[in-house]
Amino acid sequence: MTNVTKPSPMQAISVKIANLCFNRDRMTIISNLSYEFAGGRVTLLTGPSGCGKTTLLRLLAGLEAPDSGEITCNGALWSSSRQIMPPWLRNLNMLFQTDALWPDQTVGEQINWVKSRSKQNANAVNIDEITTGLAINELLQRYPAGLSGGEARRCQLARILAGNPSLLLLDEPLSGQDSMTAGKTAQLLANLFARNPVTAIVVSHETALFADFGWQPLHLPDINGLPLVSISTTP
Repeated sequence: MTNVTKPSPMQAISVKIANLCFNRDRMTIISNLSYEFAGGRVTLLTGPSGCGKTTLLRLLAGLEAPDSGEITCNGALWSSSRQIMPPWLRNLNMLFQTDALWPDQTVGEQINWVKSRSKQNANAVNIDEITTGLAINELLQRYPAGLSGGEARRCQLARILAGNPSLLLLDEPLSGQDSMTAGKTAQLLANLFARNPVTAIVVSHETALFADFGWQPLHLPDINGLPLVSISTTP
């Protein structure tokens, strides 16, 4: 049996999925997907609604277990149908589509708490750059209840970036933002990823805003209702 081993916090991790399958309510969401997310690279994950993009992020995070296939990190097993490493041991952060801010702390308190727990101080991101780039400096003293949807989205993104993990899973980071704000957010992410050796997977329907960044594209087709086919994609 393959050992389940958590990655060193200072490594640029490579995550590999092999023959991954996942079903929900007798519907196949992901079928025989194989791909390697190279260490220190950013992957732009695209595809139609319902094709399994969010499900794939949840599988990578350890929030779902595959029906078959494996997920490995730097050669060590993370997930299979038989065993799974808990999310908190994977040195990753995930931006969910739903609001995940803590209601009893201000935005600034949440960002500072996450930053204080980062294990990668040597490569720590610049929090002032993040809060300025996301235009949330005036929101740091607010509680989540006092934020609009777009403001809460940017604050949640700032909190996640503050943790400086080895793997970032960002599910629609530009949602709820006007075109100008979304463009600035996309550029901030590109600047941060260019300077920090983080492995990142970004799900977005706003692909045009990321087109010039040289990120690795991965497109998931919608296989719902179709006969099972083998999907094998290489970077």
